[in-house]
Amino acid sequence: MKDFAGFRMSVAKILLTFGFLLNLCVANKMTMDQDDIQVCSGMYSKQDHGGKTDPFISFNMKKLTNGDPGVVVAIFDFQDYEHLGVEVSEGVHHYICDDYAISKGYCKEDKKDQFIVQDVAYDPYTGANKTLANKVMSFSQNAAGLHDKKYPVTKTGYYCVLGFSKSDSTKYQAVVNFRNAYGHLAASEINKLPLYGLLAIGYVVAMALYSFAFWRHKHELLPLQKYLLAFFVFLTAEAIFVWAYYNIQNEKGDTAGIKVYMVFLSILTAAKVTFSFFLLLLIALGYGIVYPKLNKTLMRRCQLFAVLNFALSVAFLIQSYLEDPESTSLMILITLVPVSITMFAFYFMILKSMTNTVRYLRDQRQVVKLGMYKKLMTIIYASLLIILAGLVISSFVFLGMNTIEMIEQHWRTRFFFTDFWPTLVYFGVFVIFAFIWRPTDTSYMLACSQQLPTDPENVADFDLDDLQSMGELDNEFDDTIRDEDINFTDEEEHQPQHEEVHHDDDTHNKDGNINPPKSA
Repeated sequence: MKDFAGFRMSVAKILLTFGFLLNLCVANKMTMDQDDIQVCSGMYSKQDHGGKTDPFISFNMKKLTNGDPGVVVAIFDFQDYEHLGVEVSEGVHHYICDDYAISKGYCKEDKKDQFIVQDVAYDPYTGANKTLANKVMSFSQNAAGLHDKKYPVTKTGYYCVLGFSKSDSTKYQAVVNFRNAYGHLAASEINKLPLYGLLAIGYVVAMALYSFAFWRHKHELLPLQKYLLAFFVFLTAEAIFVWAYYNIQNEKGDTAGIKVYMVFLSILTAAKVTFSFFLLLLIALGYGIVYPKLNKTLMRRCQLFAVLNFALSVAFLIQSYLEDPESTSLMILITLVPVSITMFAFYFMILKSMTNTVRYLRDQRQVVKLGMYKKLMTIIYASLLIILAGLVISSFVFLGMNTIEMIEQHWRTRFFFTDFWPTLVYFGVFVIFAFIWRPTDTSYMLACSQQLPTDPENVADFDLDDLQSMGELDNEFDDTIRDEDINFTDEEEHQPQHEEVHHDDDTHNKDGNINPPKSA
């Protein structure tokens, strides 16, 4: 029994040292059992983050076989983990105060069936002895129910609960409640509440500005600009729903309604990702800018593919929620593989379409529209570089610290790099993109006109002058094309797309000869 205890607790020591970072809690209540013997979470003191309740950690044994010898539990600040147990030989530690430990003088009789706690312990990282930073609470429980004592949190830090079965046949399940003063939300997520609130306000302000431009030019709109306004409304609503989710969870805790709400948010996320891909694909195909409308068959195919991607994304999310997180079944591949294929197909079609559209605009010398597409590509590449830079910087910061420092200092900000940072970049990219494609006095001309070529050989390939591009190119191509050299009669403005283009000084007739200019 003694050897088994030493083996099990050596495994616990390894998990404490190297495994806690991967178990940063994302909920207020966490479950532990004979297989998952420790859970950890950041906690705020009442002084650092006010609230109505004094923060505490409680242990509730949900399942335990009758007559079982029970479980020995320790609740402690993570930076004090070196104070648990004693080293009986090189690399071998003994953790439980049992008859063997009492006989060796490692602990006293009144501490029997508790964890051995040393007031002073050697710190391998600093090479010096250190004292306890916080109190350690240890007890033994052999019956189901809530333990009568709670661990009071008086200092902000990263706290852990470790449970060791007295017997190898013990099977139990317990729920640990990390209750903060401000409410039920986990300490590692509480900062999301004000940040997502600010993000929702940002979307509202940006949508209001875009809506004003939309209303001001309501008779000069492109179909693409209508899509953008609809998506603005959706993104604003989604940001508000996300903020409301964290607010309700903080007030009510992990209820059944919260879980349903989480599924609803996941569906919104699937719709957000799918429509982002769909909108980017339409733009890559030239919808609303290069061409007033896409071919009906092509547009229908894009819409059907977006619906397929959305359906597969929702199916994957629902299956993920319904499946046991501990399950090793490969059934999840039923939805994971198809949704991965559709995502890859979206990427491929967007990149291919964007390349073809940019090549077409370059060949046709549509420099204004080409400039807009280059700006879009710059925004996309810049966003990817920003996200990559954030990952690299955070990785260097983490690698520059040991495990204890990383857990103790960065559990409060880790969410920003893993969750909120990409969301913030997405907001910036979309707002900049919407600003570039916003309704203006001349933006509608981009869909109904082409810029005249700079070489006379391709004059016959163009039908209408793009006034905006002419204004921007007047200085650059003054010797070749001048505004005063181009006149349109009311009749010619309504000519079919392949009619001749008339100039003040000459006009090409059907035979290729030069005719005298017509009188105004």
